Amino acid sequence: MKLETVNLEILKGISAQVVDGLDSDLSFCHPGITGINKIDPVNGTIVLEVRGDLSEDDLADLRNQAAKVVKMSIESFRFVEETSPLWHHRPSVAYNGNDSVKAFTELHMTTLGPGQYAYHGPANRLFIYFSNRINKIAQEMNAEGWFLPSIEMTNDLIPETGYFSSHPQLITFGYRLPPHYEKIKSFAETAKEKKLTAPEDCGILEPTGFILEPFVCHNIYRSLKNERIDGGRVISAQGKCYRYEGFRFSPLLRQWEFSMREIVLVGEHDFVVKTRQRGIELTQEMVSELDIDANLQIATDPFFVSTAASARTFQMMQSTKLELLLRIDDGKRTAAVSFNIHGKHFTTPMKIYDKDGVELETSCLAYGIERWMAAFIARWGEDPAKWPDFVGA
Repeated sequence: MKLETVNLEILKGISAQVVDGLDSDLSFCHPGITGINKIDPVNGTIVLEVRGDLSEDDLADLRNQAAKVVKMSIESFRFVEETSPLWHHRPSVAYNGNDSVKAFTELHMTTLGPGQYAYHGPANRLFIYFSNRINKIAQEMNAEGWFLPSIEMTNDLIPETGYFSSHPQLITFGYRLPPHYEKIKSFAETAKEKKLTAPEDCGILEPTGFILEPFVCHNIYRSLKNERIDGGRVISAQGKCYRYEGFRFSPLLRQWEFSMREIVLVGEHDFVVKTRQRGIELTQEMVSELDIDANLQIATDPFFVSTAASARTFQMMQSTKLELLLRIDDGKRTAAVSFNIHGKHFTTPMKIYDKDGVELETSCLAYGIERWMAAFIARWGEDPAKWPDFVGA
């Protein structure tokens, strides 16, 4: 690994909010980048961590790609002003911080691959606690409990809602060998002989028509296709989600495979807004109960930079997405819940109406269980003996 400095005049004077966006966008800039050492808005430089085996041509391409991503990322925030928290909870004691999170994950989690981790002992028990505690919020909202698959089709909701164009960097596609005897036999024999980890010719693979789901809620909307709903419905499910994060993988905080509880609201506009507010209040109660430092703020999704400007601006101006940011350390927070209002974004393609044929609206509350675990450990420390009794870990 070595450091590569990129000088860009456009960086000078950018806000902290834009710096955060750059950290995300640069994760998908070039395969030679392994990390970000520093973003300096004063001098207009980015110091990147890059692989040591890159050629001069590779480095030239890397610098070119970085310059394009930075330009697009900064322009995508051109109408967006920083906002103050809508609500804040201050903890009663000093934080243990990220060192405790690192110590805990080293003791009680095992890395199995990029962004994939096994939980054991206290980590498993803490995961169960937050799964149950967040499900309690769903129950208090009178949500129907559902179970859903962790893969989703790509031929219906995805093209209609534009997910591939807005978030292509996060997607994990599914491929399979073709149902052809000779091709399968040939691959099996070669795999045995050469101990393959993938086909030598990936061109023989065929799309399955599925991706690993990035959200739990998509399959709920599919399940409601052509429904006629009298009044409003609240539906909740917990599942595994998958988002590729480039070089940013970190246990609990940013995983390729992670767990999410979603509470989906379907109904008329007033029902959706009122019920979302009830969910926010119940979540605030949980924050106070756990005594975690938290900010509720207007937020945006991690749109791909080429399509980000209008989407980010719309979300910020309309407050369609709120996030609960939990403190991990000084200057470091993690988004542990998003409270989203979709309007008719999903009901239109899925043809979800009321009993009179009027198109309904949706909202979802999405809880990242592992991020709650990280914030809890940052607050209470890595030693389970010092945790509150009600956690039972």
